[in-house]
Amino acid sequence: MRLRGNGLYAGLLIKIVAYLFVMALQYSPGFRHRSPTQIMRQLRREFDLESLLNEHFHLDFLRIPAIS
Repeated sequence: MRLRGNGLYAGLLIKIVAYLFVMALQYSPGFRHRSPTQIMRQLRREFDLESLLNEHFHLDFLRIPAIS
């Protein structure tokens, strides 16, 4: 997908913020001595978007179907 105008900068900003987040995680005890790729793989294995949304936004309570 091609981004034009401000969308290009928004996409770049999202990637920079994600990179900084992963770099900050490298200094936490659970992710120490891991590469950014290993951290991303571990996060994908251990965390599920649907359960995160249900936990924090109570989608079941609002009777809104969760994202599959």
